[in-house]
Amino acid sequence: MKIKGLSKAGGMAAALAVAAPLVLGGSAAPAVAAGAQTTASCGASVARLDAVTYADRLVRAWGRGDTRMTACYGTTDVTRALFAQASPGGIHWRRISEEGAAGTIYVTYHDDARGGNLTLGVANAAPELRGPDGWHAARVVSFANEPRAWNAVQWSDNLVRAWGRGDTKWMTYYATPAVTKALTNISASGGPSWRRITTEGAAGTTYVTYRNDANGHQLVVGISNIGLSQGDANVAYRIQYR
Repeated sequence: MKIKGLSKAGGMAAALAVAAPLVLGGSAAPAVAAGAQTTASCGASVARLDAVTYADRLVRAWGRGDTRMTACYGTTDVTRALFAQASPGGIHWRRISEEGAAGTIYVTYHDDARGGNLTLGVANAAPELRGPDGWHAARVVSFANEPRAWNAVQWSDNLVRAWGRGDTKWMTYYATPAVTKALTNISASGGPSWRRITTEGAAGTTYVTYRNDANGHQLVVGISNIGLSQGDANVAYRIQYR
């Protein structure tokens, strides 16, 4: 479907099943520091866990805002740096590369919703490189290209495109279940003729209006600005069809 003025945006993360929204702008360090964690509080040994899986688990823990487990996988400095950048880490991080150097594996993730990369340096699973139980092996963290959120108009356009091609998988990512159901009740696929005509904001919501050049109908999509700023999925929470 063609929507004038914008190119087609990217997709959502698939490699990691983290489950919390991304909040940009920073926060205080977590109350539980890595140095305070014990083997008993962290759980069974992860000394033999490969570095990439180890990093994935750390990103998931940070993503859902689990300070205790983040502090188990990372050092105090790594834990503080992660939560200072975003608290919680969010649902959009996708692993894109890994490489090794001098006993450390560097695993890089990309935020599909905002751009920006995260790299974690994790000690290899050799006994001399990790402690006996393997915890706190993530010792390096860096961010590149500060993440930038999609704006409400881009998000709404993506939803209308997904509906236009009858792509319910992406519709359920961009919109609430109620909005997805309402759109598919109108038509299984919205078609290629929707054109954005107006945008306005009111009380924390951006309303984006489209006109169908084929039949004259209009569709208004309401996007939660708060949900969008926090990195939530399903932020298209209201529609009006006329």
